[in-house]
Amino acid sequence: MSCREFAPIAKGIEAAEKKRSEKWLAGRLDLLPSHWANLVRREHKRRGGLTVPDANRYVLAVTASAAGRLSLAASDEDLRKAAKEAAADASAIGGVVCAVGVVKSRALLEGLCGRWGVLPPDGGGDMPAIRRMLCPRWWLRRLRRAHGRRCETAAITAGVVKRGLWPYASQDAVEMRLAQRRRNARSIEAAYVICDASGESLSLAEVVAGSIANPEVKRAELMVRVKGCDAIASENGDACEFWTVTAPSEYHAMKMAGPVAVPNPAYTDKTPRDGQIYLSKLYARARAAWHRRGLAVFGLRTVEPHHDGCPHWHMIVYGPAEDLRLARYLMKRYALREKGWEDGAAEHRFKWLPAKAGTKGAAYAAKYVSKNIDGKGLEGDIDPEGQKKISASVKRVDAWASKWSIRQFQFFGCPAISGWRVLRRMRGPIAIVGSMLERARSAADDSDFAGYWRAALAGGFSLIYRAADRVTAYGDEAAARIVGIAEGARRALLPEKVWRIEWAGASAKGGFGVPRSCVNNCTGHDFAALAVANL
Repeated sequence: MSCREFAPIAKGIEAAEKKRSEKWLAGRLDLLPSHWANLVRREHKRRGGLTVPDANRYVLAVTASAAGRLSLAASDEDLRKAAKEAAADASAIGGVVCAVGVVKSRALLEGLCGRWGVLPPDGGGDMPAIRRMLCPRWWLRRLRRAHGRRCETAAITAGVVKRGLWPYASQDAVEMRLAQRRRNARSIEAAYVICDASGESLSLAEVVAGSIANPEVKRAELMVRVKGCDAIASENGDACEFWTVTAPSEYHAMKMAGPVAVPNPAYTDKTPRDGQIYLSKLYARARAAWHRRGLAVFGLRTVEPHHDGCPHWHMIVYGPAEDLRLARYLMKRYALREKGWEDGAAEHRFKWLPAKAGTKGAAYAAKYVSKNIDGKGLEGDIDPEGQKKISASVKRVDAWASKWSIRQFQFFGCPAISGWRVLRRMRGPIAIVGSMLERARSAADDSDFAGYWRAALAGGFSLIYRAADRVTAYGDEAAARIVGIAEGARRALLPEKVWRIEWAGASAKGGFGVPRSCVNNCTGHDFAALAVANL
């Protein structure tokens, strides 16, 4: 066959191969939400298109999270239907408990969880675990979490979570979080808390508004605690430093090339959750090293996302100057232990600044606390990381923290906050005037965290717990609850009142019955029930 005769055949083969490749690409992109599938198509083309293996590997990496029984484009209504289907499948399996035994039934149900891409219940008794896996609401919570993280992982891998597009979290994650908050608000506004013994009835919305679920209350409590740390540090003559710790390059999906965010070739598909686990382990090692050397340091750490979702920590650290110097050295050493040879590691992994003369930690903390809670006082400021107004960034940071179950604020080296909150619920003097317990109560009532700290150290307080006399809806023993606080033999008990939540009825949309808890627990944080428990 001559070259002239073969040319049309070659063109036909080439056209067929091109058509097959385009069909493959369209099929992969169909797995993604339509509003960012086009962004992935554009990035694939920028990388060279169908004829470049690296570009095709990029599409495969982005759509790898699509594997499973639910499309990444699934709506919340789709998840509700899937939860009912999964619960029905579980009920069919659960029907053989008597025949095969509890242990075997649990194993079969855990296999069903794997097929739906959700984690089975952790530990606990077999029957409570089985009851969970038979519950449509349990399935809905698990499916929302697993599906949301799959979608967010795909968005990060696709490079759509970045400065200039969707900083911190994808638009899908932001909208899902806003929808969750709206669902919670509707449920809370329609509910009441009732004390049958006294006949008291309160709006659940009012109760939640007075708890740390309210951003204003949460921000105020955090700032009171930071000011208390400042006061204690001033009394002791302690120094104050500001540290920033971040993860190695493999945790960052993007890097900056001047003002533009571009894919980071060192990225290894780590999620923000992986980054937070890495930083937590690093910090645990450093704290253990501080403890072994008897270093007296304390302060606050806040977790923030980089524009691509990778977390980093800001820390306000107080302590004697020499202790602080050694603590800083140890923290930096641990921060550079993993791939410390990377370009930029010495510059970016660990940074620190001493507090300027006359500058207190509260002034530094105010900005980070506000921009990660409600943006109060910073409405017109521009967030340097996301390059958006802080008022617009707050909801993205909230969605990011919720999606990856990241605790944004944590104090260390300070008295636990539980005793403070118990004492603030006390009405009037609770012990002999001048006793440490009464001093602590008075300080808590005056929002004087430093005064509470002094009294707590001198008094050696302990919380009083009472075992629950009930079980949960799934048959677990309910957690013991705090009923008071003690200073040696001196005890102060909270008023004995048992409150229950009365709901307006089941949600009209979705078909689930009245929930066992106050709100959807996608984030694993039942704030309304906690608020009621603290009445």
